[in-house]
This record gives sequence, structure tokens and C-alpha cells, in this order.
Amino acid sequence: MKILENIASDLEQKIADASIGNTNRPTILFCGCDPRLKKDMHKRAKRIGFTPSYSIKHPTIKVELQNFGNRKIETDRFKTITMDYENFEFICRYLES
Repeated sequence: MKILENIASDLEQKIADASIGNTNRPTILFCGCDPRLKKDMHKRAKRIGFTPSYSIKHPTIKVELQNFGNRKIETDRFKTITMDYENFEFICRYLES
């Protein structure tokens, strides 16, 4: 849980910096779902402060909706955070409050 809280607070700081105009908004990519669900997810991500994308090489966050058993949070060399939907839900609740 502490890892998710750290990630969420870091994202909150990035979104705040982007609203001031210092940097770009964090990007998010959803993998493994149908287009209607993806459209709803994009609306929710926009409300929080992310820039959703259908295709990007190195997003800030990559949410995998297919791997239900994999609860790992991984970071690659390009600093892309890969997580499952439940972890994304926790971050959404953290940022919305």
C-alpha cells in the first residue's frame, strides 16, 4: 500500500505542476479492453488530470486490464509504471479525494 501511496502522491505533484504550466500532464494508456470501456476509462482519467492516449510509446502509466492475477507494479527503464486495474482504482480514489 505504501508504494501505491507514494506513486499517487508523485502523480498528484506532476498534475499540480502541469496545471501551473511547468510540465506536461502525465499520460496514461489502457491495454486489453473493448473500445466502449476504454472510452469510459479515458473520461475518468481526464477528470483526474491525466492525458489519455490510445497509442503512445512511453506513457507515464500503463494499465493492463487483462492480467487479473498479476498485481505487480513494475517500472521499466523509460519510467513507465505498469499496473493492473485494481491498483489504478486505488490511485483514482486517492487523487479524487
